[in-house]
Amino acid sequence: MVSADSLAGPSVAMIFVFRFTRPHYRRLRRSYPPPVPLPLAILPLKPFHRAKERLDIRPEIRAVLAREIATVVASACTGAGLQLAVVTGDDGVAAWATQRGVQVIVDPGGGLDAAVGAGVGAAGAAGLPWLVVHGDLPLLREEDLAGIPEAVAAGVTVLAPSCDGGTKLLGSTGPLALHYGPGSFVRHLAAAADRPRLVVVRTGTAVEVDTFADLHAAARLPGGAWLDRFLS
Repeated sequence: MVSADSLAGPSVAMIFVFRFTRPHYRRLRRSYPPPVPLPLAILPLKPFHRAKERLDIRPEIRAVLAREIATVVASACTGAGLQLAVVTGDDGVAAWATQRGVQVIVDPGGGLDAAVGAGVGAAGAAGLPWLVVHGDLPLLREEDLAGIPEAVAAGVTVLAPSCDGGTKLLGSTGPLALHYGPGSFVRHLAAAADRPRLVVVRTGTAVEVDTFADLHAAARLPGGAWLDRFLS
């Protein structure tokens, strides 16, 4: 016969701990899946002195403007908690990125599709989704990126059109056919037809600066006052 005293012994207590707390521990582990990594933000950049050549201001001022807009974009990405990589073939841009502690990916040449493809390949090699953000968005803030990294990490392809039908943000997982150039938004939307898609339209992701009229208009919008010094 088993006595009440024997049930209080240490060996029985160990059995109860083993049998009843271990399954409970397993259930807790299943309740907290491992975090999904956020996408690698990819910022393709031309040499600053060759950027925005349609903008009718002095070349040296145009280079300063291109660098400062790129700084705005980079700050928005890192402020949103994203790891950032700059794709460039220019030593000056690479030095600017390195000073900011940003990874540099060598532009293989061959145009924007090839540059973005290099960034997408680097993200894939690291096991990360990716988010392409272009360096000509002077009003971009980290708030404009809210929810986008999480959507991409969850398997949604995110697209943000520019005012003229281009593609200013493009994020996904794995390879995706790239079709940059005039009217690229419609082509990228079609390329992602077999995936969940989310189209984002926000001021900071849509307003770009290609011409003096663009610059003037952007300076009049909220957050654009810093551009005034480039108008004189």
